[in-house]
Amino acid sequence: MKPFEYADEKIGSKELVYIVASMMIGVGILTLPRLIATHTKTSDGWISLLGSGAFFIFFGWFLAKMISAYPHKSFLEYTTITMTKPVARVLTAILGMTFLFTCALETRVIANISKLYMFDQTPIEAVALTFLLVLIYAVSGSRIALLRLNMMFLPIVLAITLLVQVFNVSLFQPENLRPIFTTPLLGYFQGAQETIFSFVGYVIILSYVSLMNKPKDAPKMTMIGIGIPLILYLIIYTVAIGVFGTLATSEITYPTIEIAKEIEAPGGFVERFESIFFTVWIMTVFNTASMALDISVHLFKSLFKIKKSTLIYISSPVVYLVAMIPENTNQIQLLGKVIALIGFFFGVIYPILFFIVTRIRGGKKHA
Repeated sequence: MKPFEYADEKIGSKELVYIVASMMIGVGILTLPRLIATHTKTSDGWISLLGSGAFFIFFGWFLAKMISAYPHKSFLEYTTITMTKPVARVLTAILGMTFLFTCALETRVIANISKLYMFDQTPIEAVALTFLLVLIYAVSGSRIALLRLNMMFLPIVLAITLLVQVFNVSLFQPENLRPIFTTPLLGYFQGAQETIFSFVGYVIILSYVSLMNKPKDAPKMTMIGIGIPLILYLIIYTVAIGVFGTLATSEITYPTIEIAKEIEAPGGFVERFESIFFTVWIMTVFNTASMALDISVHLFKSLFKIKKSTLIYISSPVVYLVAMIPENTNQIQLLGKVIALIGFFFGVIYPILFFIVTRIRGGKKHA
């Protein structure tokens, strides 16, 4: 084994799986069961989830396939090669702002939930500022070190989340899942639409494939990375419906956390399991928000040639202000929908345009 094996500035294929999965498993999963249950009947939401998941797995593979043909090139560089420099600069700016708003949304939601379940006497502004300061510290360091935190945090988050579902077996009512296939086709489609925010996180490969030491593995690893959250979403949704029923799930703001509240540990050893669950969940939200801020900073750095530290100091107040603008849950959800729509463009429309332009120009042309 060579010395300082992890002192390089490249990521391996397996690390991309963790990165994609961690980016997708953020705050969206906390409300996902409610959003799907609003449009579907009984347990039919799994059809919307599965269909949407298959759709995004394909486009995740397609996007990775397109950009892996330009190894070690940044988003601005390979978009300039295919779509001209002015278009590339506009798209880079839009993508940078989208990830900046994603960081702001994650910060606001984590502050709201922290106040609701843990720090009821602490102002939301103080919780958000504390979380943002931790993000700033993390992003100021090595990008590769930040990305490798996913390999440590994600297994813990997955293990605790699955444990929560297992603990609710005694409360699970199979009759809540029946009858199936009773939802109108429009309901399935609307349910699938609600999953966009939870799935489009794979667009981070637009930035991180350039850091891979084996870019050709990106399509396969992206598919696996999307598949992990898909399986987790299916499990959490099914348990939520089985425990609460469709009507109750559609009315609960954060069904995923409420599932943890239903747990009663033997002997009363743990009185508030949701606090433990939420504390662990902060790990993946931290990963999601920190990667979003990191990508935003580096996209703007490629545009304006400004020092990374300077961009962090400029971006951070913007993140905080955007996070504090929404006055209620509806406005927070509106911000999430805007991010989801832009993410859909970069995750689905962009690779199609990329493919068409590349074919018109007669294949890739490295600059």
